[in-house]
Amino acid sequence: MISMHVSAVCRVRDGFTGRAMEPSGLVCTLDGAPFRPVGKPGGYLVLVNLPGGTHRLSLRCQGYQEEWVEIRSGRGTQELDVTMKPGEGYPFRQEVTLLTLTILEGGEPAAGRQLWLAAPGPTEMKIAQTRAEAGSTGLRIFCKGAAAPAVPGTYLIADGADSEIVFLRALEEEMGELLEPLRRGHGRSKSLLPAQRYHTGADGVLRAAFPEPCTLEVCGGEGGLLASLELTQGENRQTVQL
Repeated sequence: MISMHVSAVCRVRDGFTGRAMEPSGLVCTLDGAPFRPVGKPGGYLVLVNLPGGTHRLSLRCQGYQEEWVEIRSGRGTQELDVTMKPGEGYPFRQEVTLLTLTILEGGEPAAGRQLWLAAPGPTEMKIAQTRAEAGSTGLRIFCKGAAAPAVPGTYLIADGADSEIVFLRALEEEMGELLEPLRRGHGRSKSLLPAQRYHTGADGVLRAAFPEPCTLEVCGGEGGLLASLELTQGENRQTVQL
């Protein structure tokens, strides 16, 4: 009998439209070598029988920036939300809000830095309980809007200095299930904003696109708020000092 262990499940979506990306158009490498995960409908990539340790899965697709995520194998099945960002040749079919963001640290470009960008989505989402306590994996969420929230998906709980990134595994009748416990407590009406992970290049720059002008929250690796940026339609060039 052949034993199969699911090391990781990645849901891949278009970071601009939010739609799932079918695996057939993706070119993957694992730790720099060509790799073919098992593709499933709905934009899922399933990675099986990975050696224990940390691995880098890179994804490329025409019209998108290259994206990569780290997978830690050996501790059950890891769940990941991967967003492919528009790149050269992306077929925008509307006027868009573009951002070129330079990240500096000590006045120098912060190369290879992981950040989260979070902006309001088509559905308003807010905490609907008096207080969500640290350590909880359940969260009551009020949703308002015509579009269904992206679930599973990654969100920023926008709460000033207590902001944090969470992975929402499921949402049913206003009750959300989180992949990991809350690190901080949050009060009623704090917003959950769709969040996407970005990495700066060697020049400390990242590029992003949004369907419309917005207030953008820029956060560190675990969600600590670094800056709030007001983006207007067209080209936006901003700098954030760490």
